[in-house]
Formats: sequence, structure tokens, C-alpha cells
Amino acid sequence: MLQRGTTSTTTAVVPEMEEHEQYVKLGSRFFRVKSHGDVSRRLHYLDSCFLCKKDIASDRDIFMYKGDAAFCSEDCRLDQIEMDEALDAVARRHRLLSSAGAAVAIGDASGSPMMMRRRPTIANLAARNPPVAAT
Repeated sequence: MLQRGTTSTTTAVVPEMEEHEQYVKLGSRFFRVKSHGDVSRRLHYLDSCFLCKKDIASDRDIFMYKGDAAFCSEDCRLDQIEMDEALDAVARRHRLLSSAGAAVAIGDASGSPMMMRRRPTIANLAARNPPVAAT
């Protein structure tokens, strides 16, 4: 079952070429679509690569990701997967740090100090172990 996209109201007009841009929302993603002059073509999310925006020929393979993003190659698909994983890792780290910060604030309020363990850094290791002079 294919979902039909809904067109948003954002439109930009380039006067010298009469080129219109529209942002079409399909599922949870937005796609930028250009129309040239009077040419009106049916919009479909499988027509162009989600990442590099190249046209996807009808006789070539389409690489899908998360059900609503089409890619022209395995490389584009893997690049998007890596970007999404990096964003998820940042969001996960932010959630952990904010929940740890809330736990520290609660611990301070209750009178029992909570210490967050940090990974040792080069500066910390150098402070603990002063350099030994060569003799």
C-alpha cells in the first residue's frame, strides 16, 4: 500500500527560469520537488534518490530504507543509515546525560552525593602520574 504525499505550503519561485520548488511530505520525511514551467508531472517518492536527489531510472534497482526513502545506490543508502545512526547516538547520549543530571540534582537534594564516573583523559592521567626525569 502506497501512501499519498501531502504538499506543504512552502514554495520558492526562481523568476528567470520559472522553476517552482515544493516540499512534499510522505510519511515522516520531506522531499523537495522542482517543476519546470508548465510541465506538471506526477510526484512520486521513488522518482529520485532521497540523499543525492539524482533521478532513479525505471529500469534500475531502487534501494529502500525505512519504507519511505528510496536511494539510487547501496552507497547512498548506507550513508543515510550511518547519518541516522549518528543522530540516534547523539540523542541517546543527550538523554542519558540529561537523566544523569536529573539524578545528580535529586541526589544533591536528598543529601547523598552521587558521583558520575568519567573516562580518564590524557590530562587526568598526566596529573596523577607526573613525568619522571631521565637520569
